[in-house]
Amino acid sequence: MTESIADLLNTQDEINYATNIGQSVHQKMQHIFVDNNIWHGDKNITDKISQHAELTRFFTKNALTEIPVAGIINNHFISRRIDRMIINHTTHNIDILDYKTNTIRDDIIRKKYQKQVNEYIEIMQKIYPNYTINGYILWLHDCFLDKIK
Repeated sequence: MTESIADLLNTQDEINYATNIGQSVHQKMQHIFVDNNIWHGDKNITDKISQHAELTRFFTKNALTEIPVAGIINNHFISRRIDRMIINHTTHNIDILDYKTNTIRDDIIRKKYQKQVNEYIEIMQKIYPNYTINGYILWLHDCFLDKIK
């Protein structure tokens, strides 16, 4: 298959656009939280998220944001950043949340992101071996909470 330079440039423009949107949304998401049922942060995003009660726990002041983690998986060093995480030391439970701005949630895309969340889980399981660790993807375009494990 031969692609013209124009096709390659258009593809690169689309990739750059998607990357820029994703980075912008992630930046906004860092500043979203709920306190005493009052949502703070970007109003467009908080209006959407606040309509889904199951998401509230990820946006309390106890939730951690942009947590760097690293570890060895399958003999490869992996360094990642978890978008949101809740650690409950009483119940020994950790919930990991990764945001995605994709509007397509087909099997190929979902499997790619499942792999990423499973890497987070595997790294965190090594750090907290006696904890139950659950992973979720939050598809931001429709606020669908997708449980991975």
